[in-house]
Amino acid sequence: MKRKIFSILWMVISLFCMVACGGKGKVVCEITSQTETRIVITVSEATENATVIDCMEYLAEKADFAYTISSGMVTEINGKANTADFSGCWMLYTSDAELSNTEWGTIDCDGKRIASAIVGAEVLPVVAGEMYVWEYVQF
Repeated sequence: MKRKIFSILWMVISLFCMVACGGKGKVVCEITSQTETRIVITVSEATENATVIDCMEYLAEKADFAYTISSGMVTEINGKANTADFSGCWMLYTSDAELSNTEWGTIDCDGKRIASAIVGAEVLPVVAGEMYVWEYVQF
């Protein structure tokens, strides 16, 4: 009986560690264009579980790039912050058609029309060859 309880407990702890410690993907990306209100990121390499946040962490270490997250939302990039009433805020767009929605908004970038990401940066998977754009939008 003790052995069975120990086995179950060990499985629960192992699953917790995989969830809590996992999800950090390896990525190689670069900022290909940057203004005060637009950051264009292209990905050259990414593991299966890499996300936009992994790109942002990579860029924060390798480039002149800084960001702030509050309550799961990117609230500031390179010193430009969302407004308190969200009449101006950072929005994420992607060239990955499977992970975007044109009905939520589009922008033109590098000769392509790209759409709003369907999920947030912490869970949006990145794919080598795709473009991810942070655009500061005023409503």
